[in-house]
Amino acid sequence: MCTARLLSVVVVACGCAMRVMAAEPDKQKPLERIDGCILVENRWNDGDTFRAKLPDGREESFRLYFVDAPELKTRLLDRNDDARAYFEIDADALANLAKEAANLTKEQLAAPFTIYTRWRPVFGSNRYYGFVITADGADLSALLVSRGVAAIRGPRNKAPDGRRPDAYLASLNELEKQAKEQALGGWKR
Repeated sequence: MCTARLLSVVVVACGCAMRVMAAEPDKQKPLERIDGCILVENRWNDGDTFRAKLPDGREESFRLYFVDAPELKTRLLDRNDDARAYFEIDADALANLAKEAANLTKEQLAAPFTIYTRWRPVFGSNRYYGFVITADGADLSALLVSRGVAAIRGPRNKAPDGRRPDAYLASLNELEKQAKEQALGGWKR
């Protein structure tokens, strides 16, 4: 009986290891750099999600790595509950923060920008995770955090400048600390 149980554990473990190994090449796929992207007006654009026209003419939707801005519109009733708790603000303040984040992103993406993506789909949607560098060289995720309009959370990846996720996260945490000290965005009291 012990041998049969041990054998079943080994079989399950091998199956899990094979699934992990099969997924590994995707994680190692390098970020693709796409210059000259143009913001496309879309009702679902907000602080961390937007539609872009790529140089080849395709339109795709992207969601930023590492950050989560409050939702302007959502189909999930509890999506903004997490944001309210993160910033410790009420629903009215959160609605204003969502607008502030969306306006900042729209303003920063008014000129052609660069997207870095591995074409990893956002769960259950037709969006892809990515990093954005604005026309003037700013990292959009870092900018949103530095202005206090986005929480630090979500999928992580090696940054376009080569920083490991933990180093990039440390820099975001420092930006958030400064935004809190300056009472910016959602950190206003």
